[in-house]
Amino acid sequence: MLNSRIAPAAVLAGLCWAPIAHAATASAFDVLANNQYGQPVAFQSASVLKKGDVIKVHTFNARPVMVLQVAMCDADCPRMHLVKTIPLYPYYAGTSAVATQSFVIPENGRVSFWVQQADNQFSVPIAGASGTWSFTFINRFASYAAPTPYLDTQPMAAEGTTLNDGTLRARYFHNTFITVRLADSNS
Repeated sequence: MLNSRIAPAAVLAGLCWAPIAHAATASAFDVLANNQYGQPVAFQSASVLKKGDVIKVHTFNARPVMVLQVAMCDADCPRMHLVKTIPLYPYYAGTSAVATQSFVIPENGRVSFWVQQADNQFSVPIAGASGTWSFTFINRFASYAAPTPYLDTQPMAAEGTTLNDGTLRARYFHNTFITVRLADSNS
């Protein structure tokens, strides 16, 4: 008789806790696309974001020239359009290896993003006596005011990812870490 009262109470308690447990494991971002090896190459917001929401991008130990491409689409996502190219600054002697940048969402919709290494876009071929080689010119203060689609460079595959709460953490090259998180516009 006692067991018949405990069983419904346990089921009811489980139903009450299920939404809370699910909400705790929900992420603000999801994997949008994987490469042929199953590694994530593109990510997307799990829900529609509002104009004025803020995304913070935190980079540690980036290599030249890595960029985070940010695209948007409406709720149904029939077509994405590039809205921002965020340079992921590498470590330079005398500067911090960590960079944090904020991006304000320009319109309502889903946000998609991926990382590209665009160093071949900045290479200058040089012919010399020993053959042809190239020199990569990197201007750390170059303007990325207009989004730039680097069509000759594929999105990079993340070697490891963690998706939790409002944060995505991705690892590239074993020691380059990029964190993308939703932030309060006042922070």
